[in-house]
Amino acid sequence: AYEVTVTQPDGAPVTDATVNLVFSMPAMPSMNMPGMRSEALLTHQGAGRYRGTGQLEMSGTWSVLVTVSRGTEEIGRRTFSVIAK
Repeated sequence: AYEVTVTQPDGAPVTDATVNLVFSMPAMPSMNMPGMRSEALLTHQGAGRYRGTGQLEMSGTWSVLVTVSRGTEEIGRRTFSVIAK
C-alpha cells in the first residue's frame, strides 16, 4: 500500500489532484536482469491524503517518482529512493 500527502506551500491540503507513482530499478547486466518499472495511480482519501496499491517485483533499492497534476498541468513532483525487503 502506498500513501502520499499533498499540500500547498501554505500547508492547505490539495484535494483535486491526480497522483501517480513510478517505481524503477535500473538493469543489472552483470546479473542478467533487465530494468524494472511499476506504476500506481493513487486516489484521494480526504484531507490531501492519496492512497493506492501496487507490487514491486523484487527486493532492493527502487527509485520513486511522485507526480502530482491537475488536468494536464503538473503542479509538483518529488523523487526519492526506497528499499523494498
